[in-house]
Amino acid sequence: MTHVFLNYRSADEPFGVAMLDHELSARFGPEAVFFASKSIQLGAAWEQEMLDAVERSTALLVIMGRHWLSAVDGTGRRRIDDPQDYVRREILLALGLGKDVIPVRLGVPRPAVDDLPPELRVLATRQDIELRFRTAGPDLDRLETKLRRLIPALADLTPPAPANEPTRTATYRDHASHYDIRDLTVDTFHAGPSFHGPGWPLGTGDSQ
Repeated sequence: MTHVFLNYRSADEPFGVAMLDHELSARFGPEAVFFASKSIQLGAAWEQEMLDAVERSTALLVIMGRHWLSAVDGTGRRRIDDPQDYVRREILLALGLGKDVIPVRLGVPRPAVDDLPPELRVLATRQDIELRFRTAGPDLDRLETKLRRLIPALADLTPPAPANEPTRTATYRDHASHYDIRDLTVDTFHAGPSFHGPGWPLGTGDSQ
């Protein structure tokens, strides 16, 4: 059961996307939200898992932070301009399948049309939503309300009942950044191949 796919770039705002996964999973249940660092099992074929998850999802949230457009690879080329970039591939797959593609801006302005690759300029015409640091709570409530209205399957979902056992914290890992988020402490991880260098790690739909 995947209703919402989180599309993001690991060289951008890893804490922001982990917070989104944490909050949306708390509101809809963890199975309703696909976040590669959490959702892909060890030993799985991560690329196919991600593409399959895009196909299963109803909506894809394009999470845009300060470095969403500007992140570069080892050659200095913007990753978003690379046809093999996983962020780009996931968005184009979702658009091609007629999914709801929703830009979610983490306290940044809308990208200018001319700054987007031609294939992705449609994002500038999509109604977006902004999550800001000082108003994160109300902004998340607004996102939840809009997703419930947009996706019928989410309308009746309620937060999972607390278990009668000690609280277990979600864990996310990123070997390159070494962030740790447990509960909104991250333990970061990114799927797929990586390298250390000027362009940060090449990630996947956790991507990228």
